[in-house]
Amino acid sequence: MKIIKLIVLYFIEGKFMAKYIIPIFLIFNVAIFSQIKIAILPFSNLDGNSDYNKYCYEIQDSLTKAFLEVDVDKKFIDVLSLDEVDNAMSEMNLDANAPNFDGQKWNVLEILECDRVISGTFRIVGERFVINSYIYYPETRVSDQTHQAKDIFKREEKILEAIPIIVKKLSKAFIAD
Repeated sequence: MKIIKLIVLYFIEGKFMAKYIIPIFLIFNVAIFSQIKIAILPFSNLDGNSDYNKYCYEIQDSLTKAFLEVDVDKKFIDVLSLDEVDNAMSEMNLDANAPNFDGQKWNVLEILECDRVISGTFRIVGERFVINSYIYYPETRVSDQTHQAKDIFKREEKILEAIPIIVKKLSKAFIAD
């Protein structure tokens, strides 16, 4: 009976709570809140030639897959799946190929509830694509001025070779070297 009283007092006085429960709770919360939730949106075709619209989604798809490989354990970043982003865009009737996509893409962020957005543009200069990629803060719609991947020139057949360059430059915003 004396042992039961000691156990009850131990719990009531909060020694168990202070010693075990609170540290576990704090560790769990730090792990969850240290992750940055990222949405990668389709890129905008600034060239206007609809033959290149397929790259809006191909770049998004390749970037999403590449960023998922950057932090497999999800210690630092939680990249939203393509399905999550596509479903949110469908719900808002958004199409990356539409001329007003750049202005309307911000509406989808209310559904996605993310901490950062990665998106960008491409256009044709000469016979090369010029690709620019940015990290945006959804609440202000302002890009991160430190971490950008700008003026990446690639021929059409090598456009996806820009993905590792973009990932290397932008991932530094989330994961220290």
